[in-house]
Amino acid sequence: MNCLLIGGGDYSFLSHEVVQSTKKEHPVFLFIGLASNYSDAYYDKIKKIYQSLGCKCIYLKKKNILNNPQIVLDKISQADIIYIGGGDSIKLINEIKKYHLNDLLYDAYLRGVLMVGVSAGAILLSKEGFSDSYILRGEKDSYDFVEGLSFIDITICPHYEKDSSKELQLKEQLKDNNCTVYCLENNTALWFHNKEIEVIKGENSVYKYFYDKTFIEEKL
Repeated sequence: MNCLLIGGGDYSFLSHEVVQSTKKEHPVFLFIGLASNYSDAYYDKIKKIYQSLGCKCIYLKKKNILNNPQIVLDKISQADIIYIGGGDSIKLINEIKKYHLNDLLYDAYLRGVLMVGVSAGAILLSKEGFSDSYILRGEKDSYDFVEGLSFIDITICPHYEKDSSKELQLKEQLKDNNCTVYCLENNTALWFHNKEIEVIKGENSVYKYFYDKTFIEEKL
């Protein structure tokens, strides 16, 4: 099993490593942009990066999902890399479940396809994530946990910033939530190779937080 959770940031972050990990000269790169209202423009940017690295890039469009299930199956079946982009976490998870893509994606994950989740995409692949989706949707004025698909049994917080309102709200939430949260700043990642976890952080940081009578912070 091969799963890469990216906290956000530069679209080209880890792109070389992603392509090289397939051990193929021209891997098939499938983009899923259901979390974004601007998925065409998002795909255009991602496509330029991964095409330049030798990938054959394909795109799972909403109209494919609505009109032709066989195209959806074919695209997921031929992919070597499935890249799930960022945006609204709740929108993404609802769309994936509504159109029954979760089973197809999980089957791809089990057969060893590299699953790359960025921000909302990373939350989707996790057990849950600390997200701004409720703020984006006008439903709350604060961050909150959003349930993912649990491909990886982990709770994450993408786009993390020290000394921010997000950090303060996370600390408050953890007082009543008995979990450990991996907080990823932009241009950091957690890469799961079978049962091994690799922390990729460059110049930025990844933190592990939990609450046990007091707030515990560990810099990874």
